[in-house]
Parts: sequence; C-alpha cells; structure tokens
Amino acid sequence: MSETISLSDLTPAQRAQLVQEEKERVKNEKDKRAKDLIALDELAAETLPGSMAILREASENLEKAKAQVFNHFESYLKMKIATIGVKSNQQTHTITVGTESIKLGYRITDGYGENASYGIAMVHKFLSTLGKDENSKKLLGSLMRLLQRNGKGDLDSKKVLELRQIADKDYPGTDFQKGVEIIQEEYKPKLSKWFIEAYYTDKTGVEQSLPLSMTSVDLPKDIDLTFLLPNED
Repeated sequence: MSETISLSDLTPAQRAQLVQEEKERVKNEKDKRAKDLIALDELAAETLPGSMAILREASENLEKAKAQVFNHFESYLKMKIATIGVKSNQQTHTITVGTESIKLGYRITDGYGENASYGIAMVHKFLSTLGKDENSKKLLGSLMRLLQRNGKGDLDSKKVLELRQIADKDYPGTDFQKGVEIIQEEYKPKLSKWFIEAYYTDKTGVEQSLPLSMTSVDLPKDIDLTFLLPNED
C-alpha cells in the first residue's frame, strides 16, 4: 500500500517541483494531442483523394449505365405510348421478362405558382374570423397545419386536397373555399429525378431488389426524355 503524502509535509522546493511536473504533464498532453491532430489531417489528405477518385469513377459509370438503359428502352417506350396509349401523366414504366424486371421513370415534387400566395392569404383571413372559443382554436390550428410549407418552401398537395375537402363540405361558397381553389389551380409539380430500379426473383421465389443508387445520378444533358413528361396542353 502506498503511503499518502500531505502537501503540508512537503518543503517549498518539493511543492514547487510537483507544480512544475504537473505543468510539464499538461504541456506534454497538449503537444501529443496537437501532433495527433496533425497526423490525422495528414492521413485524411493522404486517403481522401484516392477515395474520391474511386467514387467519382463509380458515379461516372452509374451515369453511363443510366443513360444506356434509358437509351435502350427509348424505342420500346415510344412504341408503348403509340400502341397501348399511355396516359400523359404516367410517371413509371415497368418492363418484365421472365424473372427479371426493370422499372424506370421520373419522380416529381410538389410545387405551386406565385398566385397560390393569394389563395393562402384568403384562407388565413377567413380562418382568422372563426370563433375564439377553445374548440375553434383547436380547429383553426388543425387547418393552419394543413397549409404549412415544407423545408423547401412548398405546400403538401395531399394536405391541400384534405383542406379542399373540408372547405367543400363545411364552408361552401366562402372565401375559404375560393382560396383553396386558387391554391389548387396554381399547382405546378416539379420534375425531381429520373430513376431506374431493377428486380429479380431468386431461386427461392422471393423478389429481390438489385442494389442500385441511380436516382441521385444526373443524366447527361444530351439525353432528351421530354417525350415521357406530361403534355403542357
């Protein structure tokens, strides 16, 4: 068992030595941490460029594969539209042969024109006239939440539809209903991404998804897929 030494038992010189030793210990720890951080930065600088090159090559290969698949199916899709008659707002197309399937198409996100703000203002103004009792406040809060914008500043079309159903049922002929109508008329969905998904049935009969991450890879600018988009008229 080590004997505990009281500072009061030490001479001034011994206490000064202990203080100096503690300062040196703290300094050594700081120096070691500083060196370790430098070594960490050097390791990152050594590792990252090579890794980025690998990922950049993978991204370029995905871009090429994505373009090739859409090019391969361009004639098929145009013939499908001409022969079967596909709705102009059809966003996905699935091609299946045997146990393999490819699904390709585009995704959209909600968007609204500038005039939607007038409709929103009308709705807000009308809702502010509702009663001030507790039940009315709860209803007002619920309706206001349906007009909340997402992180990108857009309304949720599903919530707007829900708001329209409430307006038609409970507030017909009011500025509430007219305001929601204006909002819906200004609905302008935006093209988000062209995507490709692939599936196959394994030996046990279970459908499996082929691991791909093509959605985030942009198509080359010379690939024209506007024939798959809804007609403006």
